[in-house]
Amino acid sequence: MQKNKLQIFAQKLHKALVKLLLPLEYMAIFALCAKDPVKERRAHARQCLLKNISIRREYIKQNPMATEKLLSLLPEYVVPYMIHLLAHDPDFTRSQDVDQLRDIKECLWFMLEVLMTKNENNSHAFMKKMAENIKLTKDAQSPDESKTNEKLYTVCDVALCVINSKSALCNADSPKDPVLPMKFFTQPEKVIFFSSCLTFLCFV
Repeated sequence: MQKNKLQIFAQKLHKALVKLLLPLEYMAIFALCAKDPVKERRAHARQCLLKNISIRREYIKQNPMATEKLLSLLPEYVVPYMIHLLAHDPDFTRSQDVDQLRDIKECLWFMLEVLMTKNENNSHAFMKKMAENIKLTKDAQSPDESKTNEKLYTVCDVALCVINSKSALCNADSPKDPVLPMKFFTQPEKVIFFSSCLTFLCFV
């Protein structure tokens, strides 16, 4: 039986990531594995993700100097890349489409559920802070396109729903202020540009 193309790609991606040969942003692609209709392949992708996260956390613990490169090593920093990736998903065309929002939620859950297995160094609050901070920015690739930014903020809202539903610990103060990749996000503003109905999204 021929292997699914996504599975083959995921395996190659996994091998490069565990050797720290690829930037952290590539790990965000694993969120798309939630769309795979085959349960066994999704389970395999989840195991790859678990191993990648474990290796990165252990590397940081074993290498004190690695703290200077947290933006490229800390697994939680995959969140902004994932949010941006999903906001630009070709299948995500309407911010208020329930079915599309449900798919976005599944992709976010696939990644966040693994990241939130442990609350290391108050990481739950840190990830929540990242999603909140993104809503203070604009999409750096299309800063003047309202639809693009609306989709970005909607993905943030869904991510916040997932994080809040997964852990009560996320409401604690974040131990540090996240740094967002400038390639994808503009400098933060003082006001949130768009806020979709969180109550609605939480029940999607």
